[in-house]
Amino acid sequence: MDQPKYRPFSKPVQRLDVHCHLGDGTGCFTPEARIALDEVLGIGRCVILPAPINHGSTGALPGVLNTAQARAVCRRYPDHFSWFCNVEPDGTERTLDALAQYKAEGAVGVGEFGTLLRFDDPKVDHLLACCGKLGLPFLFHISPYGTNAYGVIDEKGLPGLEGALQRHPDTIFIGHSQPFWYELGPVDPQLPGPALNGFPFGPVEREGRAVALLRRYPNLYADLSANSGSNAILRDPAFGLRFLEEFSDRLLFGTDLLNTELLFPIGQMLDYYLFSKQLSEASYRKICRENAVTLLKLPL
Repeated sequence: MDQPKYRPFSKPVQRLDVHCHLGDGTGCFTPEARIALDEVLGIGRCVILPAPINHGSTGALPGVLNTAQARAVCRRYPDHFSWFCNVEPDGTERTLDALAQYKAEGAVGVGEFGTLLRFDDPKVDHLLACCGKLGLPFLFHISPYGTNAYGVIDEKGLPGLEGALQRHPDTIFIGHSQPFWYELGPVDPQLPGPALNGFPFGPVEREGRAVALLRRYPNLYADLSANSGSNAILRDPAFGLRFLEEFSDRLLFGTDLLNTELLFPIGQMLDYYLFSKQLSEASYRKICRENAVTLLKLPL
């Protein structure tokens, strides 16, 4: 009897997770627990995003490490973790000084930024200018206008983000969150703002504002973490594959894991697309590792 023939599959690169949260063990991964899980997930390095510093928001993340704690973890485990920093912007040189000090200590970006202010608020605008001056990418969460979630406030169609991209061409923006990924397809003008914190389903009948902004502004990147990133690709697999290939130079693998209850399908999805030859190996490599290494100047 003939034995079945199996096509061997091995991942061409270890993934680099640009969106990792750690905590004190109370409902969140400790560093040691995350390192153990990463052996299973095929992740070789994680970028720790400290808890957003909130401004009148109801979206705080209890138990998540702050900037100083994230820095300390990276000093203990430099071969596995890198870190972003967070600041409360005040529109003064104190913001620039704080960011410069964090960069000198090893920070490779700013975020996950969650302060509840508009993109055109003078404090946020100054922070974005500081990020550009220092070469620190800015990873943001969005709070839809009229809600009290955490994140930079913006309206349907992302006009605030577009204005910021225009004003700060030297700053790298990394898009994240449901309201950002909702805009991969069209958004009903009558849709209430809070609905943008949900997940759209079904075919992408025409391209949305996020696609237009990615095409127009080379300083806009996006991380594929959480249900928001996974759903954006999986809601319409044919469209999602075209999107992955077109923007493979500016998409970043991430998980946004807090604990084992939040295991999102993005990693398995990318593996399957590669295995089934629906996604090119070059795009897989860039999305899963190479873009982050280049953008954040991380070890190979």
